[in-house]
Amino acid sequence: MHFIGIDLEGVLVPEIWENLAKQTKIKELELTTKDIPNYQDLMNHRINVLNKKKIKAKLLFEIAKTIKPFKGAITFLSKIRKTHQVIILSDTFYNLSQPIFKKLKFPTVICHHLIVKRGMISGMERCTTDHKRKTINFMKKLSNKTIAIGDSYNDLNMLKEARFGVLFKSTKKIISENKNFFNCNSYRALLNIINMKHKEWN
Repeated sequence: MHFIGIDLEGVLVPEIWENLAKQTKIKELELTTKDIPNYQDLMNHRINVLNKKKIKAKLLFEIAKTIKPFKGAITFLSKIRKTHQVIILSDTFYNLSQPIFKKLKFPTVICHHLIVKRGMISGMERCTTDHKRKTINFMKKLSNKTIAIGDSYNDLNMLKEARFGVLFKSTKKIISENKNFFNCNSYRALLNIINMKHKEWN
């Protein structure tokens, strides 16, 4: 059995928070895990900014509904699901990204949950800490034929845990710091390396 753990934002769909920053014109919301490696620190920053600027949760949810998968993402997912068990491992939030999951034809997703009180985002409920790496680790107990795909600092642990890690559309800084991972910028190249590993491991 072959497994793939794949990140969501930056790999299959645009960054939701970057879209929020653009539409609200709040530059402090442009930061992602490519900028702040510690996810808890990043979310604390985001929640503080939202409350300071009095941005309601409803607006964030409405913006999430407008997010469309990258061109080729749905076809790519469809192709790799023919030969692999695929799980999306994301630091997004289920109640925020449900419309996006629908557009991706409801893949299996492990992610978090946003806490909303009085119309404002007050915190988050994590599914567990380090869930990306832990999921890949469990996959490895079933089969060592594991691939992890991500783009940011918060993906590095699962890439290290997998038998084969891929940085997809990542930054030059992250790539230069992690030369042990394969890196590419197109779904065609990504599919080619996945198919190559599939044949190699069969």
